[in-house]
Amino acid sequence: MIKKLLREIYMLPRGEQRALIVLSFLLILSVLIRIGVQLLPGREPAGMEEFEKEYNALMAALARADSIADAASGSHRSPITVPQSPITVPQSPITVPQSPININRADSAQLLPLPGIGPVFAGRIIKYRNLLGGFVMVEQLSEVYGMKPETLDLISDRIVIDTSVVRKIRIDSASFRDLLRHPYLDLDEVKTLVEYRDFKKDITSLGELRENHILEDSTLERIGPYFELGK
Repeated sequence: MIKKLLREIYMLPRGEQRALIVLSFLLILSVLIRIGVQLLPGREPAGMEEFEKEYNALMAALARADSIADAASGSHRSPITVPQSPITVPQSPITVPQSPININRADSAQLLPLPGIGPVFAGRIIKYRNLLGGFVMVEQLSEVYGMKPETLDLISDRIVIDTSVVRKIRIDSASFRDLLRHPYLDLDEVKTLVEYRDFKKDITSLGELRENHILEDSTLERIGPYFELGK
């Protein structure tokens, strides 16, 4: 045991070796004093209580030194591992800007990228466009059956209106059926318009229809872009 202790002390740094030698010397001295006290009962020198406290402190220091020696002699230490989490770089979605859709030229499939527009709704837009003869303003989409204001707000900035392809009605030659097919004219309005046209023969302006109370101002404002005067 003494050889093992000496070998372990030899493997320690020089400063720790000196500390262990001093502690060992003090320990041996304390043991000798203790033996002497036990051989001479009844003659315990003064200050023995403080000496016992110092003795216990020396024993604790020696125990710590022994643990240091064990560490220096090659006792196993578990390596400290730092968990590494994978570094993730946030990626923002790549958005490809879409060109505005020409609402008067697009087919139903081309309307599907618009937010809130599915196949059924795209078909309704095309059908209503054909009845009108084409859209002349974005607000007319609100007249499509089932169109919600929030949906119109979403798509209004993503469509364009090309009025050059709007199909117009010639007042002087359109048939009763052609006039009645337009969603802005009802039966009574078509009858009045046809009767006036047959009587007047030549309608020169839309203002003439207003002045003669053939059509209401609200109706003329809506139907006006779709009327084409003769000559």
